[in-house]
Amino acid sequence: MKRVIIFFAILLVGTGAAKAWSRVYDRAVLEVAYQSMDEKSQQLVVKYIGESYTRAAGHLAWQRKNRNMLESANWHTLHLDANLQHAAKDDNDALVQTEKALEIIRNRKSYDNEEVAMAIRIVMNLVTDMHNLSNVVIEGIPLSGQDFKVGTSKGTSGGKVAPVTQYSWKALWTSRFNTYHGAYSSEMYAEDIKIMFGDKREEFSRGSLNDWAHDIGVYTKQAYDVLEQNNRQFLHKTIQEHEEFHMSCLARAGYRIATLLNEALK
Repeated sequence: MKRVIIFFAILLVGTGAAKAWSRVYDRAVLEVAYQSMDEKSQQLVVKYIGESYTRAAGHLAWQRKNRNMLESANWHTLHLDANLQHAAKDDNDALVQTEKALEIIRNRKSYDNEEVAMAIRIVMNLVTDMHNLSNVVIEGIPLSGQDFKVGTSKGTSGGKVAPVTQYSWKALWTSRFNTYHGAYSSEMYAEDIKIMFGDKREEFSRGSLNDWAHDIGVYTKQAYDVLEQNNRQFLHKTIQEHEEFHMSCLARAGYRIATLLNEALK
């Protein structure tokens, strides 16, 4: 069957709310996910989403724009307690909404095709977003889930202190690393992800949504600890280290979307 690349636009929300990955990241994650699904799942995704992927991809954003689904603006945040366990206080949580969507997919014979298509989009959307650590809120870490300015610097070179550039925390995780790969298409990015982390596919796919939430929480807490220890400044070397984890998050998201849809569509 002809290989299909599924595109979707994740919601871009207002000040203080979660932001999506950049478009290249979104597409790379879904390229990895689609290639990692079994043939039956691929066929069913094509059946429900339809041929017009770009239009289908923008459906959630269209609904929100027309005030039919405003609550979805708050679904992209993942909430964890101080022990890094999932701890949503209400339905405005990526993991909660993903579980609800998966139930619809599992029981798809009881729903019309558009409801199933929406559920598939939600799983793709929110599993991707819960792997963006700027969308993770951890109890006891006031900065988590917020946007704020961080300083980036090359440090000291030749006895001179390099200037500090102010950067948005959310922008660091949603678009900064993309500038290092400006010429990359989403397909090229996906290939890089698979080359770097293909051997970890089984490891990344193992476990449950709650396990994965804890997994991303561990690194998120480490990132905030380093940030506070350095007065909200990152050396470029540290950012480069974060980029490797960022790439692993894209891999985790892609492989885990495939795992969830393979199970729900079986």
